[in-house]
Amino acid sequence: MARISADDRGFLYGDGLFEAIRVHDARPFLWEWHMMRFTDGAVSLGIALPQTTESLLGNVHELIRRNSMSESVMRIALSRGIGERGYGVTGEEQPTLLITQHSPPTTPAKPLSLVSTSARVAIGDPLAKVKSANKLGSILAKRDAANQGADDGFILNSDGNVTETSSANLFWVEGRTLRTPPVSDGVLPGVTRRLVVGLASALGQPVREESVAPERLQQADAVFVTSAATGVIAVGQVDGAALGTHPLVCQLQDAYDAELARHAAAGD
Repeated sequence: MARISADDRGFLYGDGLFEAIRVHDARPFLWEWHMMRFTDGAVSLGIALPQTTESLLGNVHELIRRNSMSESVMRIALSRGIGERGYGVTGEEQPTLLITQHSPPTTPAKPLSLVSTSARVAIGDPLAKVKSANKLGSILAKRDAANQGADDGFILNSDGNVTETSSANLFWVEGRTLRTPPVSDGVLPGVTRRLVVGLASALGQPVREESVAPERLQQADAVFVTSAATGVIAVGQVDGAALGTHPLVCQLQDAYDAELARHAAAGD
C-alpha cells in the first residue's frame, strides 16, 4: 500500500503537480506532449523529477500490465516531498512521485450543460499554466455547477471572460471560425486542446484564439470541450440557453477517434 508522509508538502500545501493521461489499447496516448507539460511545470515550480521520463514510461507500462487495464486514465503526481514547516523551501526536499491507474469516465449520454460559477483565475497568473496539485478553483466550479443542476462550470478570469471548465478546455464555433480562449487569459494549455487545434487545421478549419464572455457563448453556433480523459464532448446548454449543433463538432470527434486508432495501430 502506498503511503504519503503527513509532512509531505503536496499534502500540506498542494506543493506539486500532476498529469492525467488517457490509456488506449494499453498505450498512453500523447505521452510525449504530456511529459513536455509535466517537465515544464516541474521546472516552473522548482521540483526535481526523481527519474527520467523514459523510466516513468516503463513504470506506466508495468502498471498497465499488472492491472490488466487496457483502457484507463493514468495519473502521475509529483510533490516537493517532505520539507520544513512553512512556505519556504530549502532545496533539500526529496520529491514524492505517485503513479495511479483509474477506470475511464463514462462518455456522457447527451451534450453537456455548463454554467458560470464564482471560481476565478487572474489573467497572467503563471500558475495557470501548471497542472498544479492545488485544484480548489476546479472544485469550487464543479460544486457551483452541481448546485445549479449543471454538468460542469466555467472558471472565469479577472476580466470576467471564460477560461475553461473545472476539468476541460473550451472551444466554440462562430462565423465559420473555430475559436478557443488564449492561454494568456488564464488557461491551462491542454494536451487535447493542442491536438484538436492540429486536427482542425488538417480539416482546413481556421482556429482563432480569442477572449469570450459567457453571454457570447450563448449565441455561438456550437460549443464543445476537450480533455485527456473524455476527448471531444459537445455542449448543449450554456447558462440555461440551448445551443445548436454543428457538423464540425462531429468531424473533430471522428478525427480524434481516428487519431486514437492510429496511435493503437502504430504502437506509439
